[in-house]
Amino acid sequence: MSEIEAIVLDLDGTLLDSDKSISLRNYQSVKRCFDSGIHIIVATARPPRAANQFVKNFPFVDYLVYYNGALITCKSKQIQRHISIPMAISQQINNFIAFHAHQSIISYEVNDSWYTCSPIHDTQLSHFGIRANDPKPLVVNRDFISSLSPTKILVHGYNNWRDVVEQFGNHLNVIATDGGVLVQIMHKSASKEDAVQWVLTDIGVKPENVMVFGDDFNDLGLFHTCGFPIAMENAIIELKNSAKHITESNDNDGVAVALEKFVV
Repeated sequence: MSEIEAIVLDLDGTLLDSDKSISLRNYQSVKRCFDSGIHIIVATARPPRAANQFVKNFPFVDYLVYYNGALITCKSKQIQRHISIPMAISQQINNFIAFHAHQSIISYEVNDSWYTCSPIHDTQLSHFGIRANDPKPLVVNRDFISSLSPTKILVHGYNNWRDVVEQFGNHLNVIATDGGVLVQIMHKSASKEDAVQWVLTDIGVKPENVMVFGDDFNDLGLFHTCGFPIAMENAIIELKNSAKHITESNDNDGVAVALEKFVV
């Protein structure tokens, strides 16, 4: 195995357990890696407001990738890279989904603000990775939605999401996660792998010297580009087939188990 110079960590289903917490063992193993000189990068589908509550105890994490790569921040340099969906394309998506799946729940993330046209009930919040006490999306009218250039569009309950790919694939990156029930739509150039490559270029690390952990479809590109991909036991089969190693599940300290085996 090549020398590991950076570690990329997904949150949900990976570093976080099913109760959305980070175990002491996971924290300690990640901290030991950082103390040994390894860069720690967090790459998640979550927006900053939702991700930062989990990584606040990791002050040594300098680069954070949010929205599956549509937003990157670097704390030490106080810089960010933000890629949004053009307003005209967003309007076309709104009309397309309203016509083909009017019963679905659709919401819009705009650089850490969250909007929807219809209230999302507490029983539906978990579909978006949101806990009962977390902020809910602001309910706005359709004229306001039409004025947005969103960072990410989230659609729940749209089984024929591949229609979106067929219709808008030249403009958008469309990923179905959480068993296919949550459709995440970003700009074509927004992906975890492109965002992490941008970070690696900035810190001077080659992809072959990167260990990456993940569990779902939005991690697949990273598994194809990084030198040492590790799938969680709870990961989708496509990720396991692309991994160099399969570790324990997110509920059994899978990140720590692999780091203790291969790195520290």
